[in-house]
Amino acid sequence: MKKIIALLLVSNIAWGQTAIMDTNSILIGEQINFSISNPISETEVWPTYDEFLADGIEIIKQGKLDTNENLISQKFIITAWDSGSYYIPPISFSATSKTQGLLLNLQTIILEEGAELKDIKQPMEAPIGWSDIWPWLLGIVLLILIAYILKKYVFTKKEALKIEKPKVIIPADITALQQLTKLDEAQLWQAGNVKKYHSEISEIIRRYTENRFNFIALELATEEIIIELKSKVNNEQLASITILLERADLAKFAKSKPEETENKESMQLAKHFVAQTKQKQINNG
Repeated sequence: MKKIIALLLVSNIAWGQTAIMDTNSILIGEQINFSISNPISETEVWPTYDEFLADGIEIIKQGKLDTNENLISQKFIITAWDSGSYYIPPISFSATSKTQGLLLNLQTIILEEGAELKDIKQPMEAPIGWSDIWPWLLGIVLLILIAYILKKYVFTKKEALKIEKPKVIIPADITALQQLTKLDEAQLWQAGNVKKYHSEISEIIRRYTENRFNFIALELATEEIIIELKSKVNNEQLASITILLERADLAKFAKSKPEETENKESMQLAKHFVAQTKQKQINNG
């Protein structure tokens, strides 16, 4: 009997070409090794397979071609899924070199007579690990973050605090002195613009007087301004502004051209009048 099995498992070993199986009898779905080899000098073609080695015999894994000395070989893992006998036909390598056919027997699982049928076992529950927990933790963190953003920027409307900067009120005397200094530095009368020079001095003093003493000095004639100021300034201050405004009127309307000393004096009188009549600051300290 052993000699018969050996002949079934190995074909044509004496001639060099071989087709070998681990066994010729397996259970349904059981996997076995199957290998073929042939001398290189006698090999003209090599068999190729897709999914099946023969009708009903499935190839699970197909190894690479291997050459060792003068021999070429290849290994396979095969199985079958229906009970019965399966014939593996001879494998031809050339016109003069081929294996003999092999027979593979498949058997079903033998049940004991009167054996009790048992229910299929339920799947085992795997222990809960970190890979099961972290997606839930990440989801909770994202929900908390979304809720925070919605509460802060969508549902809660915060009124922006409007910080109003206090309005800086520059005293009339500081503004007037700055304007007079700027006019003096422009050197209008030195450049021959005497009329413009005295017109601007007059306008600066009129605007200062209007802001300091609260009457419309810009729209009044010189005589009317003098009348308004009689009760508000002393005689020296009144004399200074009278000379200043009347000289400016002559330069503007009478085409009078004041002398150099008068040009300098008008600037001095203007600054002196502002300095003498400026409003005293109240010290709250």
